[in-house]
Amino acid sequence: MKKYAKLIKYALSSVASWAIDNGLFLLSKTLLGAWAGAYADLLCTAIARAVSSFFNFNVNNRLVFEHKGGYGRAMLRYYLLAVPVMLCSAGGVTLIDRYLGVTSPLVSTAVKICVDTVLYILNYVIQKKWVFANKGE
Repeated sequence: MKKYAKLIKYALSSVASWAIDNGLFLLSKTLLGAWAGAYADLLCTAIARAVSSFFNFNVNNRLVFEHKGGYGRAMLRYYLLAVPVMLCSAGGVTLIDRYLGVTSPLVSTAVKICVDTVLYILNYVIQKKWVFANKGE
């Protein structure tokens, strides 16, 4: 069981971050949506993602990977990974949707789940081996 403890903690951290992200999106959309107009989705996504990613970084840093190295260096690496992962997610969904001729939001969401699952696994490996790598491991 100890072999899978890190992976289980990573999954729980991800679920908590997902809940924070979506909860803050809903809250900020409710409070700022009318004011932000056409930019509401972008603004509310940015607010939610900024907070949820900061939470996710800190949980992964201390509890999941028990990182003992520099906080600033790990944070820089985390965001150097997070931005391309977000772009790969959006790009992958767009490419697959266009290739398959997807027009349904429900099917597009299913595509996103598949793309993000692959990225989730890669993200775990990169965080473990590069972002939060402890010397001697």
